[in-house]
Amino acid sequence: MSANRVEVLCPGMIRRDGPVVLEARSTVTLVSRGDRRVLVDTSGPENRGTLLEALEARGVPPEGIEAVVLTHAHGDHVGNLSLFPHAKVIAHRLEGGSLALDGEVELWEGVGIVPTPGHTPGSISVVVRAEETYALAGDAIPTEDNVRRWVPPGHHFDRERAMESMALLVGMADVIVPGHGPPFRVAREKGEGR
Repeated sequence: MSANRVEVLCPGMIRRDGPVVLEARSTVTLVSRGDRRVLVDTSGPENRGTLLEALEARGVPPEGIEAVVLTHAHGDHVGNLSLFPHAKVIAHRLEGGSLALDGEVELWEGVGIVPTPGHTPGSISVVVRAEETYALAGDAIPTEDNVRRWVPPGHHFDRERAMESMALLVGMADVIVPGHGPPFRVAREKGEGR
């Protein structure tokens, strides 16, 4: 079987005025292995065209997506879910889905879902073991700045759990795909700069 692949289809972004979020669009990532294809998050309606163009450029019709993993249920992450009516939706039960998990759940070999509460109670992230280990973090790590400054997401329900989730992902990944920014490499000495 072929190897796992990770491709960012729509890089996320966030625009703030101090602590106030003016605009947010989540990252959309395609995880594939052979004919298996899963999307992590769907971004908001503003990225609909970009998402469809990115899939088309890869020869993947919306019907070719087997599942959509929603890291959490905020609108800027689930806004294009209607494009994938045939896909299985995977979300934590606390986010309106059916997934209840205490540890990692495997989607297929080398692709797992881990609980990363803090931003929301039911936040989850996807860990992909490919040529490197990727953490598709959702808003457990909204931007690279959260890791560099070692601060939790600006919006969180539990600061301590948010920091634990960040530490978990940074400790297991070579590359982080944050919820609202481009992928970035984790320092070899995990947690450096904290």
